[in-house]
Amino acid sequence: MELFCIGIGAGPSNLSLACQIQEEIAQGALFLDRQVDFRGHPGSAFDCAELQVGHFQDLVTLVNPRSAYTFVNYLHENGRLYHFLNAQFHGVLRAEFAQYLNWAFQKNPLVRGGEAVREIRFDGEFRVRTDNAVLDARNLVIDIGKQAQIPPQFHGWTGPNLFHSSELAHINPEVQKKHVCVVGGGQSGAELLLHLVGRPKERRPAAITWVLTREMPFDDHPFTNELFTPCFSDRFAAMSEVHRQLFLRRFALASDGISESTLRAVYQALYHHAFLEAHQCDITLRPSCNVSRCINAGAGHRLTLQRGMDNIGEVTADIVILATGYENAPPDFLEPIADRLEQIDNELAIGEDFSVCWDGPRDRRLFVQNACLGQRGLADPNFGLLAWRARRILDSLLGRAPCTNPEHLGFISRTLIERRPDLVAEEMGSGI
Repeated sequence: MELFCIGIGAGPSNLSLACQIQEEIAQGALFLDRQVDFRGHPGSAFDCAELQVGHFQDLVTLVNPRSAYTFVNYLHENGRLYHFLNAQFHGVLRAEFAQYLNWAFQKNPLVRGGEAVREIRFDGEFRVRTDNAVLDARNLVIDIGKQAQIPPQFHGWTGPNLFHSSELAHINPEVQKKHVCVVGGGQSGAELLLHLVGRPKERRPAAITWVLTREMPFDDHPFTNELFTPCFSDRFAAMSEVHRQLFLRRFALASDGISESTLRAVYQALYHHAFLEAHQCDITLRPSCNVSRCINAGAGHRLTLQRGMDNIGEVTADIVILATGYENAPPDFLEPIADRLEQIDNELAIGEDFSVCWDGPRDRRLFVQNACLGQRGLADPNFGLLAWRARRILDSLLGRAPCTNPEHLGFISRTLIERRPDLVAEEMGSGI
């Protein structure tokens, strides 16, 4: 069967597209993933944490609430819809959302797990080589996720005593009676602190230091959330590069802060630990700091802390855990055609339909998902626009005009946004 589309990776973005294609045309596409099931970031140990997304921000609801692949239908099919309502969760539990995504992964006949892509070439058609087959398609859609971001000062030091938070469950370090340093002030850093403090007394570290590059709460008020709408994504793409960069800096906390509920849980855990427990470990918070240097110190590491341009002290820890986020990583399988693909900074350059600008035929296209924050704004890696972006790609694949968006254009002046993003940031209260 001729394929009009091969999806590489079946993470949430491509899984959304797979569900929409399956329900609309049911054939002509195949989505390949090296995992046999959905795993997200499998090394994370924080399954009880809530995601910073709403219940409707799933694979399909915001473009097709009637779909069989909605989160609500998942709850219904698994006999827990009423119990979910009764539980009154503020957000969606990470573990439950992972189960939902795996349910869609297994349910969709267009998704093929256990199929690692090794190489992509182009000879009139895109040729995709996996461990098991060679497949041709007119178009590709790439959703290969992101890799753990290891800041340069830690390069060469990673191992069992210094690692990214995504590896925590795999490494499972022995932390009892040791000094653990958590580096990173976002949601993952806060969840790490809660994880360590919440361990049984006999398994807790002797000391915990949390080095926060920032300590601001997640900016989640309604006007800021106007940035996470389809119309604003298109407005952002039309801005000058200078204005886009200003917006990304001004509104960083709209996607990369700590949720209010998590900050409250951290404070309550520290209160409980300080005043209500007999067996305490030494907990120190170092806010508004960066780590400027890392060196070996016996079996552990010594970190030099910096605020601004000044060194303000050192931390020597047995175990260092980096909650430093994720970054784009060009996949090796694109190497044979990499010189044909345009780039902007560290991103593949895309058009309004998320297709990559390249020197190949106009009717043979390569789309990318969740890889263009600099061109599409803070909403690009966010679940809120996941279904809409997949629909925009599907419209382009089928050669039709983008579906008309019935949503109101929002309450922030378009002229003000495009001409003075600095003033908009002040009026909307970015907190920066």
